[in-house]
Amino acid sequence: MILKTHKKNQREDRLLFLVLVPHRDSRLVLRKWSDSLFKAGFSGAYSFPWVAPLALLSRPFSAEELKNCAMRGESTSVNNGKISAAAVSSSVMPAFHSSCSEGEVVSIFGPCLDFDLPNGLISNEKVISLFSPIIIGACILQPGGNKQAENAALPPLPQISFRAAAIANMSWQPLQAGNHAANEPEAAFGSYKWKIGKLSWLPPVH
Repeated sequence: MILKTHKKNQREDRLLFLVLVPHRDSRLVLRKWSDSLFKAGFSGAYSFPWVAPLALLSRPFSAEELKNCAMRGESTSVNNGKISAAAVSSSVMPAFHSSCSEGEVVSIFGPCLDFDLPNGLISNEKVISLFSPIIIGACILQPGGNKQAENAALPPLPQISFRAAAIANMSWQPLQAGNHAANEPEAAFGSYKWKIGKLSWLPPVH
């Protein structure tokens, strides 16, 4: 769901997200699954830090805004506070104007979570767009990468279920690879760097 266009002062090669950060134990399980994806031919494994982006932001959320977002939704309350995944899916990311042709998309690929978006995201002026469905980024599918996912043998999804999770700001940026020309798509998708900000933990379930 696109809410606004990109802000003019937002760098095209750097994206800012609001993310759901699973507990470290779950991230380790997901990292091992990314190992399997890479061996199966998914070259975009390791390109995202095993968190679930909730929204694309124009500016970072404040500590108070993060705290307000760190609420358990109706689905997790029904499931005794657990956030889980039963299938894999993909969620389209904003395209990089300098590296993607019209109609080409970059997608996050991984476990689809039964997590409700926090209240107030849609009305927050810092939110540019929301992600749907909510996907933990075990892999990035680059332009044309959807065929890669269709043709590769998908490793079995491990059991993903956790109660401990946090909300945080995260920046994510592709780095130029090799000696490709600056206007070639490959130049922007060689490797990536990211930084996750301070965590605001979801309240415990009593």
